[in-house]
Amino acid sequence: MKKLGLILTSLAVIIIIIGIVFYSTQNSDKSGFQPKASKGKTHGTTAVSVDFDETIHHLAVQVSSEPFAEPTIGEVVSSNRTVTNSYTPGEDISGVDGKTNKYLGVFLVDDNNKIVDFKEIKLSNGKVQTEKWSLVWEDDFEDAQIDESKWNFIQGGGGYGNHELQNYTNRSENARIEDGSLVIEAHEENFGAEEYTSAKLTTEGKGDWKYGRFEIRAKSPEGQGIWPAIWMMPTDYQVYNVWPSSGEIDIFELVGHDPYTVHGTLHYGSPHTYTGESYQLPNGEKFSDDYHTYTIEWEPGEIRWYVDDVLFSKQNDWFSKDPNNPENYTYPAPYDREFYLQLNLAVGGDWPGYPDETTVFPQQFLIDYVRVYELDGEYREAGARPEPSPYATETTGDAREPLEDGNFVYNGGFDEELTNWDFQPYEPKTQFGGEGEVMAEEGELHTDIQKRGEAPWAIQLVQTQIPMVKNERYTISFDARSTGNREMMVNVSGPDRNFSRYFQDTNVALNENMQHFEFTFDMIQDSDMNARVEFNMGQFSDLPVWVDNVKLVKKEKDPNETKVILPTGNYVYNGTFDQGDQRLAFWELINEDGADAAAAVGVNLEEREFEISISEVGASPESVRFVQTALNMEKGKTYLLSFDSRAAEERSIDVRMTNETENTIHASKSFNLSTESQTYNFVFKMENDTDTHAQLQFLFGNQSSAAYLDNVILKELLAPTVLEDRVVIRAKEYYDMSGVVIEGETVGFIEEGDWMQYVVDVKDAGDYKVTYYAASELDNGQLSMLVKPGSVFTENLAAGEVLENDASYKTTMQVKGTGGWQSYKLMNDSITLDAGVQTIQIYAPNVNLHWFSIAKVE
Repeated sequence: MKKLGLILTSLAVIIIIIGIVFYSTQNSDKSGFQPKASKGKTHGTTAVSVDFDETIHHLAVQVSSEPFAEPTIGEVVSSNRTVTNSYTPGEDISGVDGKTNKYLGVFLVDDNNKIVDFKEIKLSNGKVQTEKWSLVWEDDFEDAQIDESKWNFIQGGGGYGNHELQNYTNRSENARIEDGSLVIEAHEENFGAEEYTSAKLTTEGKGDWKYGRFEIRAKSPEGQGIWPAIWMMPTDYQVYNVWPSSGEIDIFELVGHDPYTVHGTLHYGSPHTYTGESYQLPNGEKFSDDYHTYTIEWEPGEIRWYVDDVLFSKQNDWFSKDPNNPENYTYPAPYDREFYLQLNLAVGGDWPGYPDETTVFPQQFLIDYVRVYELDGEYREAGARPEPSPYATETTGDAREPLEDGNFVYNGGFDEELTNWDFQPYEPKTQFGGEGEVMAEEGELHTDIQKRGEAPWAIQLVQTQIPMVKNERYTISFDARSTGNREMMVNVSGPDRNFSRYFQDTNVALNENMQHFEFTFDMIQDSDMNARVEFNMGQFSDLPVWVDNVKLVKKEKDPNETKVILPTGNYVYNGTFDQGDQRLAFWELINEDGADAAAAVGVNLEEREFEISISEVGASPESVRFVQTALNMEKGKTYLLSFDSRAAEERSIDVRMTNETENTIHASKSFNLSTESQTYNFVFKMENDTDTHAQLQFLFGNQSSAAYLDNVILKELLAPTVLEDRVVIRAKEYYDMSGVVIEGETVGFIEEGDWMQYVVDVKDAGDYKVTYYAASELDNGQLSMLVKPGSVFTENLAAGEVLENDASYKTTMQVKGTGGWQSYKLMNDSITLDAGVQTIQIYAPNVNLHWFSIAKVE
């Protein structure tokens, strides 16, 4: 009986086990979608592995600090910046940890970006690659006074480019330390020309960093028109031209009428682009209720944003482009050099709006501490700029077809009244204080302006649903007039992408005559099926505007087209070796006759020069050629070729200009290089017939020493402008320049250190009156003129900046705000000039310059 009982017991156990197995089998994932996580290859990462049919599905992975709600099968995957879509199994996933950001949502997705299956993975420390940050800089604000060895005070008003209302001061009323916190306090009081005061502190010149973890614990104010910010700007501002190409990192921003939401944003590019994400606290809390910790982790090719250690955004797709350059700077520019920190509390501005009767003063922005960490170990590699995901591209609607004539603008002749157009498309429409009305009259659009408003877009006419395709070229054209002299701003933007500019803001000068305007531009950003054309008529003037014949058409690219001369006057593209793939865009290295040479450009700023290393020499210099093609050399013109060069050991190089087949040499010269970098100049006249596809060649082939090149410039040398009694020179017709940007008929975005050069042939020595036609929105503008005898054209002056100590004469005047960047006024100064050819150099920081004149004083 005992034996029978044992048998029955065993059978019961077996039946139970079979039942459990059967139940588990029936309730297991029939799809077999079982993703697993393991340590990633780089610090602070995990990786997911899973089997699936890649021919019909792809993966998307999201990082979260909270467990996921079960998604609905068939819904579209989130486009939040914590989502990687598409994800390749085995790739590192950053921003994770075993404590806070420990949940992974792994989505199996079809080609329509809809969820097919889903699994959540909860990460432990053992599934995340070890990461450690070390503190390198901090201020806990425990001293009695603000530490001015760490912080600068920005002082003054003027709107700061955003039409802000505060005057920043260094007074204790606006910035002080209390109870272990930095207090930045805004007051409603008249100070200078402003109605409010506040403070802005920066670490510029006292603390700057390239990469790291930046952690700030702060308590935000709230209220209509209040705008606290924690952000970063580049120390070496000029490396990638001016803002926004130079880059900006916004760690934290809050607009006071929405105290529930913070924003983390990047500004970059030309046209201006800004991308980011917002974050809200759980349970409807406000950021003004308590202190919170705002953090970014900045690495080569990636920046991550956190609030209280909760990841809410990652970015790794950006670009930087100087408007004077033909190609983007090499990724990850502009976020590949030192930035400094800024803390401020603004009052008013384009984004937050302006204080009203509900706004209470004083307002306090409290900062408990600021800490900067560096990574223990190596930062991840930036790699190439990521290709845009076809599943994450934001578009609105299907691309509409162009009209029969190729025009993507519908009703561009206004024959159908205002069909397809929107006027003042803002809510509220009075946000920028503009008032006007629009009507179609005899096939023209007529805009009457009652109040010009506080920004160009205060009076605005737009058309949306314009399809723009990446890497295509477009021409926008229109006719416009007014009843007198005024300006209008035109652009093409992406309303679904924070109004990123596809064709940058461009001011056109209108008068009483109907004029035709036409601009060609390349779409360098991701495709957008809902771009819009903008005509911005606010701020400049209250004169009326008429617009007609608006067209935006695709223009075919010719892969063999002659290079257009750059706005700097340079015929050579990427002569600074900082653009395109591996910083070598537009150049080609050719090895022949058994020669073997390699080209490279350094990654760090101080190493960005072209290097050619030669492992096998050839029979002649032509055996190794470094070439740029499609240059237009015109018969009878005089040119200057300038470049910096050195060699690992003393050697020579040959430089020549040839035709496309290399059987005709237009000009050539040999140069002896030393181990110290020098500037070499070569002036030549094009004696042969015009060649629209000439080649510039640097020849290295018969010597083994490594050689280096930088700052390659090829310019036409114009004859000097004759100055007898009086001459008027347009600012944009400079002979040479550094840093400035042409804006229509003017030169703008001028910063400290930027300059423009002009060459004049002075017939009579003596005193001259200088008149500038200039504008500024700030009170700290300046106009300086240096004069030095000689010129590059006459070959008795080297190319480049004229230094102050080398100038024969100098004059400087201060420029007060004229009422806006487009409010031009006449400003007079004087200078002495010698007879003969003179090079004139103008500095104009914080000034837009239209033209200047020089007249003999009788």
